[in-house]
Amino acid sequence: MNHKYKREIYIPIEIKPREFVSQLLLSGELAKKGLRVYLGNKKSLDKLVENKSASNGVYLYKGGGGSISKFKNISKKVESIAVLDQEISPAIIDYNFIRNRFVKGCLKYVSRLYLVGNEAKKAATIVLDDFDSSKIKALGWPRVDLWQPSMNKIWSDQIKDIKKKFPEPFILFTSDFGCNTETLLKQIILRMEKRGAKKTKKEIERYKRIYLQEYKTFLQFIDFLYLLDADPKIPKIIVRPHPNEDHLAWQEKVKNLSKVNVVYEGDVSPWLLASDGLLHRGCTSAIEGAISRKKIGFLKNFAGDHCKALPALLSPKITDLESLKQWLFSENETIDKIPSHYNLLSKHVLFPKEKSASLIAKDLSNLSVIDIAPSHLYKQNNRKLTFKEYVIKKLKDKLKKLKLFIGLTINKIYQKPNYIPKFSKKNKMQSGIKLSECDYYLSIMNPEIKYNLIEVSDNLIKIEI
Repeated sequence: MNHKYKREIYIPIEIKPREFVSQLLLSGELAKKGLRVYLGNKKSLDKLVENKSASNGVYLYKGGGGSISKFKNISKKVESIAVLDQEISPAIIDYNFIRNRFVKGCLKYVSRLYLVGNEAKKAATIVLDDFDSSKIKALGWPRVDLWQPSMNKIWSDQIKDIKKKFPEPFILFTSDFGCNTETLLKQIILRMEKRGAKKTKKEIERYKRIYLQEYKTFLQFIDFLYLLDADPKIPKIIVRPHPNEDHLAWQEKVKNLSKVNVVYEGDVSPWLLASDGLLHRGCTSAIEGAISRKKIGFLKNFAGDHCKALPALLSPKITDLESLKQWLFSENETIDKIPSHYNLLSKHVLFPKEKSASLIAKDLSNLSVIDIAPSHLYKQNNRKLTFKEYVIKKLKDKLKKLKLFIGLTINKIYQKPNYIPKFSKKNKMQSGIKLSECDYYLSIMNPEIKYNLIEVSDNLIKIEI
């Protein structure tokens, strides 16, 4: 059987609500340039790459690099590794965060680092002293492409569904406390202590104080919600928990409140657009709100060090119930009405005339030169395994599963630092990567193009034209 030979791009998804639609936008642009894209969760995508017989294509990592071995192993299976970091956002206060995203030694395997704006690029050039600065490109974010008012059509069906569920006006609060239970707090502290080889004792103690304060602030915020709930002038509040938070704990804390709902469904964008405004502590959602021309309010008393971050600088300050009411009933002064805000935003976020997704796709396409038949059709080593090899492979697979089971069991019993609660994993991927969803969004983004989509395996979709 003959297969069309194309260059390939491999795009893993870590947190679906954060990355999926924007990476799908990028995938559509790559396909338009004649490339074949594999989009899926990390587990499925990495399995495909691991079992490839050829060393072709580009692996687009979501950012960070805690393991040199991971980068080294991937580099053996692809032509290039590129990084489109999902966490180096315009909301960052300390750009040393960029340095902490990459363990020294990882970057030698990276051919390109894409960043949201020029401020991040300048910072990365300074702090990543082991990386060739010519490989750092500020081309914007596909996520920012989606935040433009002209792209609201993507979310129209979801907005309608949300307004059916919540017909009354509501305010959206995007939580980013991270730890909202004593159990999570203990786990975070244990992880910090385990990293003692990489961080000084002083640094560990500082992080412990930060996370302890975050938990205390979370409890204070719950009290504030009770105050808001009792005021007849305050509308309904939708709390959107952070993926790493315990969502059940959130629901338990507010179960006695009549006007507060905890909802974590789909992308944050349709919820933001369906709302009457966004309350935040300095998170990236506030920048999305500003670009989307939505009313945003900064909860200063619950923000800690975030007071100096870009989301805070773009937002009216809310310190108590009265200032919240004032914000709620005041005119929405969007960034296009405040030149100083727009100029400040433009320093941190690139708004190219051409979509960022298109610019990144163009650059990515130049990192791959090998045309190949679809990778998922290749058999390991391009031959059948011998009986001995087959038996060994099966035994290794069973041993791996047994080790994983034993490890998870021990971690659950003793609350070891590496234990990740099930709710966290579920929150990150929600319903998984579905072909129907990919088809739905691509048809809205590019209605004139007929994409060829194939579900390669669970949570892994092949996209091409």
